[in-house]
Parts: sequence; structure tokens; C-alpha cells
Amino acid sequence: MIRLLHVDDDPGILDLGKHFLEHSGDLIIDTATSAEIARRMISECAYDAIISDYNMPDCNGIEFLTQLRQKDSRIPFLFFSDYGDEETVIKALTGGADFFLPKGIHVRSQFIQLEHAVRESVMRRRAEQKCEKISSVLRIREAAVRSSLCPLALCDNEGKIQYANPASLKVWGYHDEQEVIGKYASDFVVSPEIPPSAIFDLLRQKTWMGQATARRKDGTTFDARVFVNTMTDDSGAPLGFVASFTDLSRQKRARGQLESYVRDIRFVSEKANELADLALDTDVSGFIADVLYDLVPPGSLVIYSSVHADSVIRVEAARSTDAILSEVERVIGRPIAGLTLQSTSQGLSSMLPRTFIEIEGGIDAITFGQLPPELCRKLQEFPLSGRIIGSGLLWGGKVNGMTVAILPPGFFPENLDVLDLFIRHCSAVLHRREAERQLMRIPDLPEP
Repeated sequence: MIRLLHVDDDPGILDLGKHFLEHSGDLIIDTATSAEIARRMISECAYDAIISDYNMPDCNGIEFLTQLRQKDSRIPFLFFSDYGDEETVIKALTGGADFFLPKGIHVRSQFIQLEHAVRESVMRRRAEQKCEKISSVLRIREAAVRSSLCPLALCDNEGKIQYANPASLKVWGYHDEQEVIGKYASDFVVSPEIPPSAIFDLLRQKTWMGQATARRKDGTTFDARVFVNTMTDDSGAPLGFVASFTDLSRQKRARGQLESYVRDIRFVSEKANELADLALDTDVSGFIADVLYDLVPPGSLVIYSSVHADSVIRVEAARSTDAILSEVERVIGRPIAGLTLQSTSQGLSSMLPRTFIEIEGGIDAITFGQLPPELCRKLQEFPLSGRIIGSGLLWGGKVNGMTVAILPPGFFPENLDVLDLFIRHCSAVLHRREAERQLMRIPDLPEP
């Protein structure tokens, strides 16, 4: 249906227009005898087009058109007037009118002409709206595809890539879209082999899902899960296909990291139970150092120390490879275990972190400046020396110990929270063991 507003100060013209234009059955005509009435009706109802006379008492058609265009620049506006000198027609058309049709004595033919002009202008406007809507949808879809984290590629009927979103370029190792545009999608697949005939079968099959080995720009490969869907036009004819794929190597790495995390959590839980069951006369220092050494990157040096009087640190256990331990002890000129250091400031319980953090300052920082600078420099140059992490063992405001791990260059623990979990268990157990020792030292009370 097409809904029109016909504006004319002559009620007879409005009646004739309504009679002839509504005769077809798909035009609905509302009428107004002045521009003022028309403006009120436009504010209350949506019209597909406006038909207006030029000469009207309150304001002429050009003034009415100018006012309307300030609010709606696209609605079709047709002049139907007996006042049609050349200057007025030009002024109307340049002012935004779509048609200027003169009134005449041949009523039937002039309304047929008017109906044709109305339909043409409304259909043109609707086509423009449809194109704008389609264009808007396409822009939204393009933005969605471009911003998608899923690698996507659009290919034509020959299998040539016409578009590849940034996620796919990143997975393939490319930086510029033009490096892949026009190449066959099969050029990026190592297996299974994709002959030209397979593209025709794919377009006929509509969809395909499976695994493939893909090739990156640098020649390396990765396993991918591939989803392919054929694109068709309104008649069902194939236009090409869109391929989305997932880098399975990332999933495998993530699965491996999760499995490693679960193993570490289970390991820490088991060791925490073992630690809690150790007898009071058992040296727990070596046990704690052993567990921490299993949790840090291979080739690290783990040092566990006890803390006395909140300021004296005594190394109780050190764990690493025999070669590393021997070299470190050679440099410092004595066994690591038993090395005692005095903090330069009182109150280690307030200084030591309660979770593992990276320690700045190297060897000098973890030895509280107690080693000679030349010795620190030699240890710092040792191939082991990478990043250093450490944590205090604190419970109830009291420090029971501290531990440090010197990591190989380029390594860092993936699961610091697992180390923190074990340290919290250790802190609680050491606190309980100390309390039990204190109780065992209490002399028997004299009998009454």
C-alpha cells in the first residue's frame, strides 16, 4: 500500500484526486486544505509521498516544501498545480521537489499521469531505502567478520581467496591482506590434497567439516579444524564459499597447560598431606625444597631458609643439578646449606611477601647485601642466573621461613598460584609444628 497526503486549498480538486487515485485499490489518500493542517497531519502519520498545490493562502508550495525538507529530506514531494510558469517549476525542482505536474482540463489523463509519477517516486524511494538497509547490513556484517576472533576467508567459485579477515592473516603468519588475495585456498593446505575438481564437489555439497594440515607463510604447519559453507544467490546458484578454521595447536597447548596445572595441584595436595604427617623430629626443610624444585622450571636453583629473631636468615636446604650446586659452592667457597645472613633491618615479617613475586636487585637483594660485590657479580654472571622469585612463609603475623628460586634465563613458572598454594600449606604446618614443640617443652605442673 501507498499512503499519500494531498494538500490543496480547493476541496473539489481533493475530492477528484481521492476518487481517481484510490480507484486502483493500493493507494490511500488523506487530504488537507492548507499547509498548516498538512504539517499537523505529517507529525501524526507517516506518508509515502506528498502532493501539493503551489498557490495556497497561508503559504505557497515552495514555502511548504522548504519547511518539510528541514525535517525530512527524502520523502517524495510532487507539485500538482495550475500555476506553472518556467521560473516557478525550476525553483520547485531545485528546491527539492521530485515532480511538477500541471493541472489541466483533461481530468482523467492528468490523474493517470499523477498516479504514475507518484508510483515512480515512491518506488524509487523504497528502492533507495532497501539499498541503504542492505548496505547497512553489509557494513555491519563486514565489521563483524573483520573483528571476529575466528579466522575467516571468503573464496569464489574457483577457490580463490577474495577476502581474509585479520584473524586468519595472523594465524597464517601474514600482515597484508594483498599477500593472500587471489591465491587458491588449497595453496595454504598441505593435506588433504585438494584438486580443482574438489571445489566443484564442495559447491555442490554445500557444507564440509573436517581436519586439515595448514601451511603458514614461513613454511611451518599446524593442525586446523575447518568449516566450509557455500554462499548462494537468491536463485540458489553458488557464489563461492566461506571457510572458517580453528588452530588446533593452540587448543592442544591450552589443554596441555590445563593438564599440567591439574597435575601440579594434585601433586601439591599430596605433598601437603605428607608434610602435615611428618614427625616433629623430621627435618622438613629438605622436604619443602624438594617439592618446590619439582614445581619450578628445570635447572633452577631453589633455596629454603629459616628465619630467626625476625632478622637472621639461615639456609637450610638448596636444590638444583649437581653441576649447578658444585659451581655455586665453588664460587662462594663453602656449602650453601648453613650459610647465615643478617638482615640490615629488623622486621622481616613485615618485609617479606606472602606470595611469590619477582625480586628485583639480583643476588645482592636476596643476600641482603651481605656478600661482597665481586662475589655477587660472579654469581650474577653464572649461566643459571635468570629471573629470581621469592616468598616468605608467614602465619599469624610471624615469619617461619623464606624461599627463593633463581630461574634459568628465559624461563618463568606458568603456575605461580600453585607455588603460593604450597607455601601457604607449609606456613600453616610450620606454625603448628612450632606450637607443638613449645607445648612439649612445658614442664609438668607440680602435684597439689
